[in-house]
Amino acid sequence: MKKPYAVLLAVLLLTAGCEKLESQVEQLRDREKDTVLKVKTVNAYVLEPKQGGLTQEITGTVVPQKELPLSFGSSGKIAKIFVQKGSAVKTGELLAALDTTVWQQEIDAAQSQVDRAALQRAKTLKGAHETDVTQQKLKIERARQNLAKASDELNRGKLLFQNGAISKEELDTATLAQKQAAMSLQEEELSLSKLVEAADKLDVEAADAQVKEAAAQLGRANQDLKQAQLHAPFGGIVAAIPMQESEQVGAGTEVVRLIDPSSWMVKIQVENDQIGNWKKGQTVTVVTPGGEELGGQVSFVSPILDQATATYPVEIAVKGDVADWKAGMTVTCRYDVKGGNALLVPVSAVGISDESHYVMKLAEDTIQKTEIKVGPLYGEYYQVLSGLEAGDRIVSQGLSYVLDGETVRVADDQ
Repeated sequence: MKKPYAVLLAVLLLTAGCEKLESQVEQLRDREKDTVLKVKTVNAYVLEPKQGGLTQEITGTVVPQKELPLSFGSSGKIAKIFVQKGSAVKTGELLAALDTTVWQQEIDAAQSQVDRAALQRAKTLKGAHETDVTQQKLKIERARQNLAKASDELNRGKLLFQNGAISKEELDTATLAQKQAAMSLQEEELSLSKLVEAADKLDVEAADAQVKEAAAQLGRANQDLKQAQLHAPFGGIVAAIPMQESEQVGAGTEVVRLIDPSSWMVKIQVENDQIGNWKKGQTVTVVTPGGEELGGQVSFVSPILDQATATYPVEIAVKGDVADWKAGMTVTCRYDVKGGNALLVPVSAVGISDESHYVMKLAEDTIQKTEIKVGPLYGEYYQVLSGLEAGDRIVSQGLSYVLDGETVRVADDQ
């Protein structure tokens, strides 16, 4: 009886051991399955030298070739603005005017000064007036009488001094009075001589100078009056009117902004390492936001670095139908450059960290974060200047989903 029980016990133990082993195997299979599922799958990009030419793209801003802020040449109060934003104007058309009341008063005063100066000049050329001559002769007669009286006083003083009736000081006083009377007579006679003589050269020059100065003041007043009006220097569209009627405005302050919508250009900013590819006269393809392609030609390449942006300003004249263009539009400019053996990587494969660029380089079944130096952008590709070599494989996209040193599976290797 004991033997059957022993066999049964052995069978039960064997059955339990098999079930446990089977459970462990199943757990190992599940773990392996989870490990496989946790390994991320990535797409790889293999670097190969780009032969031939490359097409580079750069974003630019549309601006009118003719755009001018207009201002008055004088300060004053705006009396009238004759246009509105969007108004089409012709060359020479009056756009705005200042209150000219003050200038008109200045012109009237300057004209009066011109008239007075001209009258004085005519009088100088003609000579002395008869009334002036008569008055001067009367002055001479009074001077002669004063001299005769002073001479009599001096003669009488000499006799008194000889008789001891007056002192030496009193005699000297009488002598001085006689000399002064004689000098006064000479001065009056000289004045009469100038009056009766024709105007001399210096008098004429002085009169001419007064006339010229008065005429110059009148000219300045008229010029101020002209500068109180704002005329269109070319035909175009009024783009902005930052001032209003009755506002006080200073000379040089923008009142109206005028643009010529018939011709546009594109302004771009070119990096220092690429400015050598840009030449005046170079052909460029300009692509609008709607995908329309227009021909363009480089019209200006700045020889001076813009310190604010650390780039070189370049201007492109656009050819073709630009009737619907608006100032401030963003367009894409494409131009061809020599490629040589350039290495290119997709933009989607490049990350930015601490102001440097990096890629996730594939090494067997793991990835390594590798810093690179990139050059210009060619469409959807960066040129690699350093950090990678031909034949290297990198993660082509989805950098935010993988980590440095992580084990991955390449999609093409499955």
